[in-house]
Amino acid sequence: MKKEDCLERRAELAPLDVIRVETGLSRYPIHRLAKQGRIAIELRETTEEGETALWWEVSHNSRYGQPGPLAYKLDTLVVNRRIEAAGRPIPRYIRLGSLKEIARELGLGGDTMLVKRTLLQNAFAAITARICYRTRDGAERRIEVGDTRYAVVFTGETLPDGRTADAVYIVLHDFYREILDHALTRPLDYDYLKELPPASQRLYEVVSYALFAALKNDRPRARLAYSEFCRLAPLARHFEWERARVQMAKIHTPHRKSGYLAGVEFEATTDREGRPDWTMMYEPGPKARAEHLAFTTRGGPVMPAIEPPPAPPEPLLLAEAPPTAVAPDPTGLAAELVARGMSRAVAAELVREFPEERLRHQIEVVDWLRETKPKRIKDVGAYLADAIRKDFAAPAGFKSRAERAEAEVTARAQQEQQEQARQAEAHARASEARVRAYWEALPPERRATLEAEALAGADPADRAAYAAAAGPARRLLQVGLREAHIRRLLGLPTVE
Repeated sequence: MKKEDCLERRAELAPLDVIRVETGLSRYPIHRLAKQGRIAIELRETTEEGETALWWEVSHNSRYGQPGPLAYKLDTLVVNRRIEAAGRPIPRYIRLGSLKEIARELGLGGDTMLVKRTLLQNAFAAITARICYRTRDGAERRIEVGDTRYAVVFTGETLPDGRTADAVYIVLHDFYREILDHALTRPLDYDYLKELPPASQRLYEVVSYALFAALKNDRPRARLAYSEFCRLAPLARHFEWERARVQMAKIHTPHRKSGYLAGVEFEATTDREGRPDWTMMYEPGPKARAEHLAFTTRGGPVMPAIEPPPAPPEPLLLAEAPPTAVAPDPTGLAAELVARGMSRAVAAELVREFPEERLRHQIEVVDWLRETKPKRIKDVGAYLADAIRKDFAAPAGFKSRAERAEAEVTARAQQEQQEQARQAEAHARASEARVRAYWEALPPERRATLEAEALAGADPADRAAYAAAAGPARRLLQVGLREAHIRRLLGLPTVE
């Protein structure tokens, strides 16, 4: 049996649940795929003349937060499915179903509050863009927009036409309806989309352009720049090979297991700014070939002739490589990060992406760990970068520099007080010893005279108390008057 016949047989045995997705907006990122943090979504391209060829920026509502992985799944699996089912021309109102139904589709059980928040995240994701897209009749359209894609109306609320919503609806905005009605669509395997984690699903959406083009033109592999995927996903871009390799290995694994990709290779290169980059070369696997065959033969859903993202340039040979410009030494926070083992590129990225307060806090924590638990961190630079990105909580026992400085000031003050008390006690003992020595050196006849002088020189109140006292009390008062008189003779401070 020929290879093509085997693939056709496989497609018959495992028919695809096809979903057709518009190609005007879907190629650009709207959602943050990382589970935590925030990532800036902004794409800009200019022509050689300096004119803006592409501008794509997505901002989020601070109350509901940036649309994340769940919002991405909701848009691609629920909203897109309902839009496709509505047919064309696309109606203004799209019924999604109840919050419970949506939660079940997303595998959330009965967490309707999470679904509601996620819907609002998507509804308030504002797009500012200047882009071109190709219509189904082959024409090219350019749009410039500042709007959200749709509004959301919950069950029991009033739709713009005055009706009461019997379920959750989205109300499509004009520019989005225009794109949905006129832009080219492309088929994807809906069941496969549902199985994939968000980052792997996004790779499927992005690389399918290049894979189908390679299969159509009988090329053994498709090419996609690592930097381009990070830009379109969007994902944090790494400039160190090992970090990039680990990041993409997790994303590639589901596609290799499913047979969508038969092989993946990386080829080192640089981007336009001379920074490290890698060309990812994909060999289509049996699933990709079966999809291509199902989508392009026997009256199946046709894969439109959409131009894939431009392939990255071939890596330059060493002899052809342009001289590397000497980068200026990092300054400020970037210099502090580099001094702790971080690469300049990663340090510059973190300084751009995160507030100064977070960076300084994590630097303090790492310095404290290196001092108190030196064996805990093996790669300081990598650990610090991860701590900044994930905003690690401070370990038990950690105190900031300010707290440690305050504790040191308090400890020094206590030490000074203790030292002053010790010195005062020593002076008091020395004074008592001088008074005692002075008294013991006097002959008996001189002692009687001194006691008479002490009584005569005492305050009237002390003399009256002495005269009124008797027995041991009188003797104690006499000793006190005598020692006070000797202190005056020796120039020593009096005792209160």
